[in-house]
Amino acid sequence: MAELVLLEPFPADMSPLTALLVPGPDIATAALNEAGPGGLVVALQPPGHRGPRVLVGAVLWPPSEGLTRGTELRVSRLFLRRWGLVSGQRVSLGALFRPPPLGWALLGARGRRGLRFAVSERLAAALRAGPVLARRGELVPLAEDEPPLLLLETRPALQGLLGPRTRLAVTDLGCVSSRLFSAAAVGPRPLVSGFARGQARAVRLRGAVVDTAALLRDGRLREAGGGRAWDRAAALWVSRRCLLSLGLFHGEWVQVRRDGAGPGHLAVLLAADLCPDAAVLEEGTEDWALLSAALCFNLCGESVPRPELHLQRYCGEHFIEKSEMKESQSSLSIPPFAKELHVQIVASPTCNIKEDYSEHLYQYFQTPRLVQLGDVLCVSTCELPELLDGISETHLRCPEIFFKVKKIVGLVEAKKFVGYLADTENTTLYQVGSTNSYVPSFPSPGGHVFWSSLSPAGLSVTIEEVCSILRPHVQDGGCVLQRGSSILLSGPSGIGKTTVVHAACSRLCLHLYKVDCVNLCRQTTGATEAKLQSTFSQARLYRPCILLLKNIDLLGRVYDGIGEDLRVTSALCQLLMDPEPLSRSLPVLVVGTTCRLFDVASSVQTAFMHEVKLEAPSEEQRNSILRSLTTSLPLSKDVNLAKLAKRTAGFVLGDLSALLSYSGRAACTRVQNACVAARLSDEEDGDLLAAGYPILSEDFELALNQLHEVHSQAVGAPKIPSVLWQDVGGLQDVKREILDTVQLPLEHPELLSLGLRRSGLLLYGPPGTGKTLLAKAVATECSMTFLSVKGPELINMYVGQSEENVREVFARARAAAPCIIFFDELDSLAPNRGRSGDSGGVMDRVVSQMLSELDGLHPSADVFVIGATNRPDLLDPALLRPGRFDKLLFVGMNDDRESQLRVLKAITRKFKLDPFVNLSCIIEKCPQQLTGADLYALCSDAMMSAIKRKVKSLEQGLDTEKSELVISTEDFLQAAAKLQPSLSEQELLHYRFLHQNLAVR
Repeated sequence: MAELVLLEPFPADMSPLTALLVPGPDIATAALNEAGPGGLVVALQPPGHRGPRVLVGAVLWPPSEGLTRGTELRVSRLFLRRWGLVSGQRVSLGALFRPPPLGWALLGARGRRGLRFAVSERLAAALRAGPVLARRGELVPLAEDEPPLLLLETRPALQGLLGPRTRLAVTDLGCVSSRLFSAAAVGPRPLVSGFARGQARAVRLRGAVVDTAALLRDGRLREAGGGRAWDRAAALWVSRRCLLSLGLFHGEWVQVRRDGAGPGHLAVLLAADLCPDAAVLEEGTEDWALLSAALCFNLCGESVPRPELHLQRYCGEHFIEKSEMKESQSSLSIPPFAKELHVQIVASPTCNIKEDYSEHLYQYFQTPRLVQLGDVLCVSTCELPELLDGISETHLRCPEIFFKVKKIVGLVEAKKFVGYLADTENTTLYQVGSTNSYVPSFPSPGGHVFWSSLSPAGLSVTIEEVCSILRPHVQDGGCVLQRGSSILLSGPSGIGKTTVVHAACSRLCLHLYKVDCVNLCRQTTGATEAKLQSTFSQARLYRPCILLLKNIDLLGRVYDGIGEDLRVTSALCQLLMDPEPLSRSLPVLVVGTTCRLFDVASSVQTAFMHEVKLEAPSEEQRNSILRSLTTSLPLSKDVNLAKLAKRTAGFVLGDLSALLSYSGRAACTRVQNACVAARLSDEEDGDLLAAGYPILSEDFELALNQLHEVHSQAVGAPKIPSVLWQDVGGLQDVKREILDTVQLPLEHPELLSLGLRRSGLLLYGPPGTGKTLLAKAVATECSMTFLSVKGPELINMYVGQSEENVREVFARARAAAPCIIFFDELDSLAPNRGRSGDSGGVMDRVVSQMLSELDGLHPSADVFVIGATNRPDLLDPALLRPGRFDKLLFVGMNDDRESQLRVLKAITRKFKLDPFVNLSCIIEKCPQQLTGADLYALCSDAMMSAIKRKVKSLEQGLDTEKSELVISTEDFLQAAAKLQPSLSEQELLHYRFLHQNLAVR
């Protein structure tokens, strides 16, 4: 660890972004003198910062005489402002003896002058003179008189040494260059003044509530001024341009009102730089003010995602004296310090109100904090988490404890001010009991801004629906509706049900009390009922709150049996319908979640007043979710999120999060394998990992394949096959019919606006003719997801489970639209009703369920059903009527040699054939009646013969393992001599007879 010390004046002969390292007794100075070709480089990481460390150049600096302090980094004010640090802050420090060299870099130049310089000998000479430390997304540190170059992409690390051995690629940034160059450059210091006092005109500004703590932690929001610890919970963050247009100053106190009404609230105005690749608002941030949820709550009394703000300069009687100024700033009015501050802890599931939180409060008020009467203070517990050890497992772990301001006594008690500052030096703090109160939204513990957002991407519509149901119960003191509200939230596992409830709590300023119904179930009915009563009683202690009952389908079941427990269900219904009268002003709202809506007891389902169902996200929603989740990830430029969203059809929020986790793991494995291949030492390996590494498109490809393998174990897992028309030989008429049925409605939906279209195809014919291959090729060529379902997979021994499997397959298809459902061996799933022979009538119910699902396919759903069978005569006749499988296509054998040759060429397309191989001659040596499977067997036997010949050559030393496997004419002739047709003449006559009968229909 090292302490940051502001050095003024900073040595003029050094770059202001260089750090002066004063080693302490815990650092070996001799080892630091062995720096590599890039000079001494240190890796910094502030506490709580996530992601790769920041590599900065450093110079050894002798310590002052007579001082025995620890390790110090003496830096300039520009250094602090550039990295969003504060003087006196302690950072994690590590020396890189061999900073990772950049093997490849993409440079962005602006204009002809920049392009000429990027390919000139001057740049090469500058890099030969000495490698420079550069990082992705920033300007290359070169001489000031040279044109600026922006480092767009790097390999293998995100930051490292740019030297003469680095392969460079150059691109013209064009019209976007000004924005990128201004964001990458270190801007001028903010303009401040000491003359502007007095009343200023009120200005209007659009506000946006964001998780400012997470943005600061990730380095995506950087204070332009730097060097001073502000009360960031009471800060309004604006851009430099917006600050200039407002006519206000960095660090100035302003009085903020929502819509120009109310007493208003004080806030400190701070200029900030927001990274362009981490934009929080789609419209841009130039004319917006970013504020925390705590400030929005204290200002508006509720969480408003986009409040309209009215700003006016704060004009009090207390000013900053020149002797108190430690940096250049405006000497305008500041709030006075409070003499006494009385606070009450807010009862919440996140903390124990009987604990002593004096250490947390002491740490919180080390920085002067703005307080006003009635404010709710959010005190972080991340620094001292040991005080939360006594909390039950059912409580939600949260990084903040809430206190409400009860009373403020100023230094001059006769005068009253709008707000006060409180700190450990000037204020005496009293904690007086506990209270119940609405609270601002709380961020996720050290997590991504997505999870603490008021409108998470892909879930905003459902959140709006839930909030519209619950809002009347919390508005106007709960007097709008006097009865409690309850919602049954259903959807697949991992779709984001808990995230929706969390965002609704944040919007409505409610506590979240989360209980898993697994913990409520007991062996006896009485014990379960008592546990349920206790849970609702505990929730009333935290009102206003939402009681989240996860897996509500587990309640009401008879322990180790089948049926409903009427005593438990009646108790739950009574608790839901008859809330406590005293909780009207501070209500307890109940939300139950389930992944299996059909398993919820009917009496429990009817007890919930509202029911909300979450569907799988569409392609557009998946794209927005991926863009939101990857804002803080170092993605390579070759990663196409839109294409990735198209390939993840059927994925829910949990699957997309797992995809990012798998891709990060794949990137780490790739870098480690590269280090092993390059024979790097442990120190060089550590330096490369400390510099960070990008996530490439190949990492996402590997992660996507791994997830598809996991999903393929489930029935009806959607995926996009990789079968092209080139892989299907012959069958031209069948191809044309399928494309007319499937591709035409997708490409020209306006021509079929009346909804009259076919949605079902039945492929029938002998086995091995390519029915499955045809369906996969159609899905690939039309860019549709493909659900392949074998008939026997859906049959289950339990009553009703087979029908539910059929419903689940069609539900997955609708979620992954446009989609093709392919039922292989359809005759085993939908036999003729009344002739199945099973005692329970299972197959009859399965056929009826499939018929109802086929009838329920909406014309606009873009879901197509293709069935394949070898025995169409065994199918139920109801399946073949118009509107279901109304298009029957016979997939027969390739009788003529020309069609067989096309099939053989399609199979051997990826083979390495001998130049003298003549496929036409080989076809003539084969029997006349061959299916596609027979020709595939011919190629397989020929390849096996070639493998045996190669193994024999290797044993004799006549060949090497690196040589390719070549299939010769002799291999094909040996395979053709052993080939036997899979279908007899009698079987072919039977299929021709079926074809004639079905063609008559």
